[in-house]
Amino acid sequence: MYVSAFSQLKYSLLALAIASFLFSVPLFVQAQIGNECAFSRTLEMGVDGEDVRCLQKFLNETGYPVADSGPGSPGNETSLYRTLTEEAVVAWQQAKNVSPASGVFGPVSQAAYLLALIDSLESTVAEQTGATTPTPTPKPEVAGVSTSAKEQEREEAATLVADAFQMVRDADQEMEDFDDENEKAELEEDLRDVRYDLYDALQSFFDADYYKAKEQAREVLKDATDVLEDAGGESNKSKTQDLLDDVEDLFDDVKDLFDQAEDNNDDVGDAEDMLDDAQELLNDANDAFDDRIYRQAVSDALDAEEILEDAKDEIDATTENDAFRAVEDAKDELNDAQDEISEADDDGKDVDDAEDLIDDAEREIKRAEAALDDEDWGAAMEFAEEAEDLIDDAVDAIGGSDGDEKDAEEAIDDAWEEYRDADEEIDDAEDDDDRGWEDARDLLDEAKDLLNDAEDSFDDEDWDDAKDQAEEAEDLIDEALDEL
Repeated sequence: MYVSAFSQLKYSLLALAIASFLFSVPLFVQAQIGNECAFSRTLEMGVDGEDVRCLQKFLNETGYPVADSGPGSPGNETSLYRTLTEEAVVAWQQAKNVSPASGVFGPVSQAAYLLALIDSLESTVAEQTGATTPTPTPKPEVAGVSTSAKEQEREEAATLVADAFQMVRDADQEMEDFDDENEKAELEEDLRDVRYDLYDALQSFFDADYYKAKEQAREVLKDATDVLEDAGGESNKSKTQDLLDDVEDLFDDVKDLFDQAEDNNDDVGDAEDMLDDAQELLNDANDAFDDRIYRQAVSDALDAEEILEDAKDEIDATTENDAFRAVEDAKDELNDAQDEISEADDDGKDVDDAEDLIDDAEREIKRAEAALDDEDWGAAMEFAEEAEDLIDDAVDAIGGSDGDEKDAEEAIDDAWEEYRDADEEIDDAEDDDDRGWEDARDLLDEAKDLLNDAEDSFDDEDWDDAKDQAEEAEDLIDEALDEL
C-alpha cells in the first residue's frame, strides 16, 4: 500500500537533505533547478509530452537507459511513454525501493525522483564550490533589492518545507507503536494525503514558486501535526507553545521586578531597554509560530529568554527569594543566640540585657514575617537585618564578643563608610577633571588594600591588628581628600 511504499523513501535523508540543501544552494546552482523535470501528472503507458522526454533523459543519465540505440537512447529521447520507457522505470523503481514497481511514474516515484535530484545537486554544489559541508545561512550572490527579497522568500520556504518533512517523519514514527489498528488505519490514510501535499510543496519549491511552497508547507505542518498528536505524540507545535509560554511568564516576572525596583527607586540599569528588546523578539516568535515556522519561533524565544535573564541581573532590587532567605537566616541566628544565652545563664552570667535585646530581635523578625505576608520584600529585608544587628548586640552583652572585637568591628565599619564617601568625591572630581584626583585615587586604593587586610585580620581574630589597619586606612582616606 502507499504508506509502506513511501516509508521506504529514506525520510532521514529527506530531513537532512532538505534542511541542508535548500538553504545552501548558491544562486548559480539554484538556476539549474529550473532545468530539471517538473512533473504535474502521472506518467504511464500511452502518455505523450515533453515531461516524458525529460524523464527519459533522467533515466539515461542515471544508469537506467531506455534504449542502447535508436529512439529513447541517450541523445535520442522521445516524448512517447512506451514499453521501453516503462521497463526502464521499473528497473529504476526496483533500485529505489518504490513499491509496487509497476512502471507507472506517479506521485511516489516522483517523490523518489526529487530525492535523487537533491543528491545530484548537492554533488554539483560540492564540485563547483569545493565545499564538503553546506553553509547553513544562505547568502545572495547578486546585489540588489529584488535578489535579496527573492532569497529571503526562498529561505522562508526552505525552512517551512524542511520542517514539514520532519513533521511527517515524526508522525510516521509515532504511528509505528500505535496499538489501535482501526484508528491507526485512519491515521495512515490521513498521513497518505499529507504526503501527497508534501510532494506538491517540494515540487513548488523546485519550480521556484516559493510563495506557493510556503502555503503548501504550512498546510502540511498543520495536518501532520494533527496526525502526530492523534497518535499520542508531542509535536513541534506543542513544544514551541510550551517554550513561548515559559518565556512569556519569565517576561512578566522580570517586568514585575522592574516595576517594583522603580517604585523603590532602585537601580534598574539597562533593564528597560532589554525588556523592550525581549518584547520585540517575543512578538517575532509569536508571528513565526502563527506562520508555523516553529524553528524560527524557538530561536527568537530563546534569544528573548537570554535577554530577560540579563535584564534580571541589571535590576538591583530585593527579590522574594532574597527576602525569605534573609528572614530564615535571622531565625537561625536567633536560635543560636538563645542557646548561647541559655548556656551563659547556666554558668551564672548576667544575661538580663542580652535577653532584652533578644526580645527586641524577635519582634523585628515578626515584623519581617508580616512584611513577607504583604509581599513587601524590601521591608522584610530591612526588618531581618535589624533583627540580626540586635542578635549580635545580645551576644555581645553576655561576653560572646569581648570589647576588643567590638572596637575592631566598629573601626572597620567606620573606615569603610569613609571610604565610600571619599570614592564618590573622587569620582566627581575625575568627571570635572579637577586637579589632584589621580593622586587622590592612588591613596584611596592604598586605603582599600588596608581595609581588606583589616577584614582578614578580623577573620583571624587579631582584633588589635584589625583596628590599627582600619585606622591607618582612615588616615590615607583623609590624605586622599586633601589632594583634591
